[in-house]
Amino acid sequence: MNEQQHPVDPRPETQQAAPAEWGWVKPPQPLVTVETEPLAYHRLLRGIAKPSWWKPLVLLLLATAYFFTLSFAIGLIMSPIMLAFDPQFATELLAGETEILDTQRPISIVFAMLSIIMMLPAVLLAMLTLGMRPVGRIWSVAGRIRWGILWRTLAAAVLSVIVMNAVGIGFEMLLNPAGAGGTAANETADFDVNAALISGLFILILVPIQATAEEVVFRGLFMQVLGSWLRSPWFAILIPSVAFAFGHIYDVWGLLAVGLMGLVAAWLTWRTGGLEAAIAIHVINNLFAFGVMASGVSGETAQTESAGGAGTLVGEIAGLALFAWLSLKIWRRGGHGRERIDLLVVPADSKLARGRTVVSVQEPQLAPAVQVAQETEGDQRG
Repeated sequence: MNEQQHPVDPRPETQQAAPAEWGWVKPPQPLVTVETEPLAYHRLLRGIAKPSWWKPLVLLLLATAYFFTLSFAIGLIMSPIMLAFDPQFATELLAGETEILDTQRPISIVFAMLSIIMMLPAVLLAMLTLGMRPVGRIWSVAGRIRWGILWRTLAAAVLSVIVMNAVGIGFEMLLNPAGAGGTAANETADFDVNAALISGLFILILVPIQATAEEVVFRGLFMQVLGSWLRSPWFAILIPSVAFAFGHIYDVWGLLAVGLMGLVAAWLTWRTGGLEAAIAIHVINNLFAFGVMASGVSGETAQTESAGGAGTLVGEIAGLALFAWLSLKIWRRGGHGRERIDLLVVPADSKLARGRTVVSVQEPQLAPAVQVAQETEGDQRG
């Protein structure tokens, strides 16, 4: 009698299925490339590879750690320079007897500006460390600075700041006629023209970077961290605006004016899908404010708590309203988007794949050792 023949499994030995008693083994799942939902600017961290609730928190903490490390390094570098060029300023600063930013002491401009500028590399380094690519998502939904919007909104900001200050000065003169005839600082004997000119040069070079760094933190990092947890844009708009206002040393009128600027900048960032308009109004406003300070025509050459009165706030409202209107017109005419769709590569059975548009499927490759498929960073598109 012939022995009964059994069919031979044609699959290679390394690709045979696991025995039934290996019930604990999870077979590899296919990977799928899926589209995220359309993400507004404040939600862009939802499009990073392997999005998790804790990653934005780690990003915030890591950026803070980098900032303090870089600030410490700047302090070490600037200390001997400060002692060499203006030792009295260093002594008075440590004793609390002088303002940290005084345009009659150019070294104070460099120290103050560089301390703030360190926020920019701190955020970018933190994103790179955590693999949050493209890092350009901090600038806009396009994953980069949209230079066309930036240059045009800079021009709009110049006009708006002129209106802002003209209206503000006019209302201040109406509300307080007696205070309109003060003595300019540049009319006093101790006003140093050379110091003012050197400070003016430092202002032109450093203020655009300083203002950009503040926007990357307050309208970039903070908005996107909050937006990764909360869908409504208003949390991401309002909370950083309050923090931005209290990050300044002004009186109540100054805090209201700064808070209003932060609010408009945050709303424009969300509405246009990027930081360009916010950077533009911040740069031009600071150039004007520090330029006036350096010239001494306002009576003060240092940054103090006093920032005008009710008239200043009225001017702020007028200028920012004009800037918001012009910025939206520029954005619409340019045909720019305000949302982004990223591509994520995830296991087919993961929560991230449910209800998403599938772009492609990658079948798993069986191997002698069972491999557990994990999410990997996929291509992204804007």
